[in-house]
Amino acid sequence: MRPVCLLTGASGFVGRHLAPLLARDFRLRALVRPGQELPWLRGHDVERVEGRLADREALARGCRGADTVVHLAALVSFRREDRAAMFAANADATGDLADAALAAGVRRLLHVSTISAVACRDRPEAVDETAAYNFGPLRLGYCDSKHAAEQRVFAACARGLDAVVVNPPSMYGAGDRRKGDDSLLTAVMSGRVRFAPPGGLNVANVADVCDGIVRALQQGRSGERYLLTGENLTGAQLLARIAAVVGGTPPRRTAPRALVQAAATALRWKERCLGSRPPLTSDVLTLATKFQWYDASKAARELGWRAGPVDAGIAAAWRELRGG
Repeated sequence: MRPVCLLTGASGFVGRHLAPLLARDFRLRALVRPGQELPWLRGHDVERVEGRLADREALARGCRGADTVVHLAALVSFRREDRAAMFAANADATGDLADAALAAGVRRLLHVSTISAVACRDRPEAVDETAAYNFGPLRLGYCDSKHAAEQRVFAACARGLDAVVVNPPSMYGAGDRRKGDDSLLTAVMSGRVRFAPPGGLNVANVADVCDGIVRALQQGRSGERYLLTGENLTGAQLLARIAAVVGGTPPRRTAPRALVQAAATALRWKERCLGSRPPLTSDVLTLATKFQWYDASKAARELGWRAGPVDAGIAAAWRELRGG
């Protein structure tokens, strides 16, 4: 009989791509909200554990008898109003899940974190797993809550839990509506993006990242974190790559850093009175001035993993948006 893997976040963008890979080696047990469907797992034997991340009893039921836990679920938001909710969903629930896994004797827990829990720079410089967390002064709820979640996992490691952390970047692929429908891909296609952001970011094909997650689950060292990062691009370079796929025209100019910083400050004051209005929030503008560039040499060395170009992920997202 195959071992059982509890997966949280099976209904999300990454879960859509990761769950079928895990189903090759495990009997999947998915934590899902009541009535939630997982169409991409039809044909697989999936045990449903109905509940939410805040439900400790559901977490305990999910871990009972499981060999492995892959914790993918998280609340992703760049609204300052969601800070408390993100700490509850991302940090507190992760700590509860790690405790439940430890109590149930789970063999290994893999926590899917984010590059936003690592570090950023003001210049084009790639950092690795050893970089000290420095998002704190920016007061970004998503970054701070995911960093706190990692600390909960490592605290459970100190108490005997075998756990590995992986840090993926921004990902592209089929099923990610946040980067597609009425968002970045369509905005570039229609020429609505007038200026490129002054910073840089790391991007990857979701299929490559999911391969890295499986490798880390199998080969990663307990108590370690692995950056599963792809290409380091400036904002202008990413928009040009998107335009090459979708047929749009990328912006020819990059917004001055000082101007974007000033706009972020002004918008933050406005949000205090009127609230945040995604997708453009003060948190997003703040990150747009930073370089989130990373070195995935550790994953290459220890897991035998490398990411390919992000273009295939962008193309897959675009094909699905067009109904192809």
